[in-house]
Amino acid sequence: MDEISRDGLTLTKYGMLFIEDYETAVIADLHIGYEDVMSSKGIFLPRIQKRFLIERLEVIIDKYQPRQLIINGDFKHEFSRNMRQEWDEIEEVLDFLSTRVDVVVVRGNHDNFLKTILGRRGLTLYDKYTIGRYTMVHGHREHEVRPITIIGHEHPSISLRDELSATVKVPCFLYSPDLIVLPAMSIYASGTDITKNEFISPILQKNKRDFEIYGIDEHMGVLPMGRLSSLPAPSEDYPPLR
Repeated sequence: MDEISRDGLTLTKYGMLFIEDYETAVIADLHIGYEDVMSSKGIFLPRIQKRFLIERLEVIIDKYQPRQLIINGDFKHEFSRNMRQEWDEIEEVLDFLSTRVDVVVVRGNHDNFLKTILGRRGLTLYDKYTIGRYTMVHGHREHEVRPITIIGHEHPSISLRDELSATVKVPCFLYSPDLIVLPAMSIYASGTDITKNEFISPILQKNKRDFEIYGIDEHMGVLPMGRLSSLPAPSEDYPPLR
């Protein structure tokens, strides 16, 4: 199925969480400019991510008709400055969105200097953003979970291995009634393997939850994959890929 609804929220196969009461789409971890950063280190990747992101956003907007779209951190990739690719591609994404939806941007740990780009368009860079009972923070800093907190940062994924030891990582949502973790939107964000139960977000380190796991796949849709507590230990076999 393309989506699963939980308590007024829709988890979609596009890595977007839709807050139904507020007609609001929430995404995280686009990491625009990743290819340029890697090329500066001598690793050359095809520059396909911007096109993928715009196509994905177009599908999301056409299908869900959001009034507002929240980018919940790590819009850009480079920590120390605004690289040329980042600047150009962020502006192209904002140009695409500006006539279609109201844009809100929450600061992530990669978003140093993003304020400069957003300021040219009169957009604010928020440390957190709240609508009703939902608070969006990126997740790289400690934050009190109240009453429903939505974070990114972790890039959660689950590793699946078949009987021949072929392994694939599946991005996933982590869901609990008061704390939700978004998958990364970037095609280059392989993700934190939650089968190891070692989280990088201080929010997740401090607030243990027996999350429900929802994998996402462009073709298979949203895949209920049980609870975090049901995962085998890293030393055991991974769940088979079927």
